[in-house]
Amino acid sequence: MSTKQLTIWFSTISIILVFWGIVFAFFGLDILPIINRDILLQWESALYGAIMMGWGVTLLMVGRIAFSRNDTELLKALLYGIVLWLIVEGLFSAYLGVWFNVGVDIGVLILFSFPIIKVLRSHKEKNL
Repeated sequence: MSTKQLTIWFSTISIILVFWGIVFAFFGLDILPIINRDILLQWESALYGAIMMGWGVTLLMVGRIAFSRNDTELLKALLYGIVLWLIVEGLFSAYLGVWFNVGVDIGVLILFSFPIIKVLRSHKEKNL
């Protein structure tokens, strides 16, 4: 397969993942055919933990590459993903009344965004 075909494949699967995220965010995991509802909270917790681990490793690995290469495009992609994640999570947390998590989301947004924005601004100043 060509790189273009593999890119289309990877992009398509990524878009499907985003759409499933939207479905779960708005309709919950209750839409899944789970027979034993008593385990739903434990299972959701395990899923949330697994997603955080995967997302954390992705941020770690891709972030290190982006910073070491001073890759503006990759840094912007990271920033957009982080901002989307934390804004959506914060809005749902506020809607559901989980206020402590709104504070956590704001803090995490600041912690992740600060170094990225700092580098992006320095690139912009160099190009002026």
